[in-house]
Amino acid sequence: MFNQKRLEFTFIAFFILLAFVLIDIFQLQTREFESTSQIIDQQNLDKFYIAAPRGEIFDVNGEKIAETKLEPHLYINMRKITNQNSSDYRQIIQYNFPELTTKEINEIFESKDILHFVINLSSVEYEVRNNLLTNYDAFLIIDLPIRKYIKNELFSHTVGYLGIPNQDEFNKFQNALGNNIVGKNGLERYYEEYLSGIPGELIFSGSEIIDSKQPIPGEDLFLSIDSLTQTVTKESLQQGLDLANKSFESQNEIKKGASLVLDIESGNIVSMVSLPDFDPNKFVSGISDFEYKQLDRDQAFNNFAIQGLYPPGSVFKVVAYWLALSENIFPEGLNNKDSKFDCEGSLSFGFDDGSQQVYNDWKFEGHGKVDLTDAIKQSCNVYFWDIALNIWRNFGNTDGESILQEYSKELGFSEKTNVDLPFEKVGIIPDRDLFEEWKISRPGLVRDEGWLGGDLMNLIIGQGAITTTPLQVANAYRTLLTGENQSPTLNINAEKITNNKINVSDEFISFLLKDLNTVTNKGGTAYVSFSILGNKANDIGGKTGTAQNAGDKNNTSWFVGVDSISNPKYIIVTVVDEGGSGSAVAAPVSRRIIQHLLGYALTPVEFGEITEW
Repeated sequence: MFNQKRLEFTFIAFFILLAFVLIDIFQLQTREFESTSQIIDQQNLDKFYIAAPRGEIFDVNGEKIAETKLEPHLYINMRKITNQNSSDYRQIIQYNFPELTTKEINEIFESKDILHFVINLSSVEYEVRNNLLTNYDAFLIIDLPIRKYIKNELFSHTVGYLGIPNQDEFNKFQNALGNNIVGKNGLERYYEEYLSGIPGELIFSGSEIIDSKQPIPGEDLFLSIDSLTQTVTKESLQQGLDLANKSFESQNEIKKGASLVLDIESGNIVSMVSLPDFDPNKFVSGISDFEYKQLDRDQAFNNFAIQGLYPPGSVFKVVAYWLALSENIFPEGLNNKDSKFDCEGSLSFGFDDGSQQVYNDWKFEGHGKVDLTDAIKQSCNVYFWDIALNIWRNFGNTDGESILQEYSKELGFSEKTNVDLPFEKVGIIPDRDLFEEWKISRPGLVRDEGWLGGDLMNLIIGQGAITTTPLQVANAYRTLLTGENQSPTLNINAEKITNNKINVSDEFISFLLKDLNTVTNKGGTAYVSFSILGNKANDIGGKTGTAQNAGDKNNTSWFVGVDSISNPKYIIVTVVDEGGSGSAVAAPVSRRIIQHLLGYALTPVEFGEITEW
């Protein structure tokens, strides 16, 4: 009996234990199933990004240049389209939006996307929108940001434009994937991360939205540019181009140039115009291949203020001016800036190989007795050639031979200004080392003898292999007037970067301003262009430049202006590609801009006087 009861107890205990084991197994399996289900669900979750509104862009007065408007866009949830309802939805779209082509509609229903764009509903009546949302659950309306460039072409090169990211841009900009648009040029590109904002998200599980994140708008950008000055600058430059086409014969239409205004104290850019330009709004709405190729062919996407590389001609003579006063290096036989040099209209120079070369001034009859002031005023090439000759004879084939190049680099030539714009070019300051490098890398570009004295003669008057940008020239003149080589900026809140400082005295600055003043007054190369101002020109200064181009191209026309000698606030630089004489075209363009800056009545750009060549 005892054994039987013991046996029964053992069986009961076994079954109880078995029950507990089975319960544990069931619970474990349930937990594993739930975990697996979660993984499966997570694997089925999909994201649809909603582009963030870009930050808006304002000029120095708070006037809006670029804005973002939210506009309703109709999407169709492709996961809710079945074989049974596909025909119905196709008919609904055809009926409500007859402007859509058959091809466009086919593309919708062939799409593999979660949501596929149908149409912008901005111009569609509210009743139509409401009907679509109320009666058809596959439709969804999303407010998306649309960029508007309020001034159209006026700021095309400074503000830039937007486009679909390429692979490099997807990798470079963290919000490019979600926003599916990036800045392609100008400030839109330089400040892409600042302006872009963080995209929102719609989280899908199957065909249903189970979660969402709102997009975060980008930061606004405030510029130093004044819209009115920008307008006057563009008008003046366009008048200059029209004048050049009317006054000079050229194989090609003259339509390239740049003009800018730089604040001397702050280094901020007040205006920057490059022509030809384009309307960035066309990239928002979708530009045709034909239009794009035409703009590209015209080099309309190039900002010639920072990407145009030109020989500077006589505007470069201020470098030799600074060198002469700093190092006491004047034409041979002279020992100060007031010493007179007899400019007979030419200078003969003996090369290393024993040959003689005669250099003829633009004024064949010569300039008579000139000192440093007269050399700037009349743009006397012979005076500066003799400085180069003095350098060559005393320092040729030594470290001192490159003293002119060293001075030019102190002013920022052949270096980036580090302006807050992309794709800035640097230009070239040639020297012996560069010529030796070119003999290997670019055979045929330079002679076998390499760097010779004649190359230094070309360099000192801004000719030969030297190239620079208009912004580099503006910044170099600012450096001479402030002693500080600072990166110019468009963003008024940008950190100021000092590239280097130079040793210029108040006495030197005073000398330079007074000598620049002689250029725009009687006897100066820009006198005719500024004579329309009468006595008002007595406080204005500048320097003309005419740079020779290779082949049968017209000369490049330059002018650097200072709005006031007694209280200088702005530097104005104008360059007209193939515009001819700087005094004839670029000078009157800058004169009109200076009229605006000083609050004078504006007069048309009129042909000045042909000086230099």
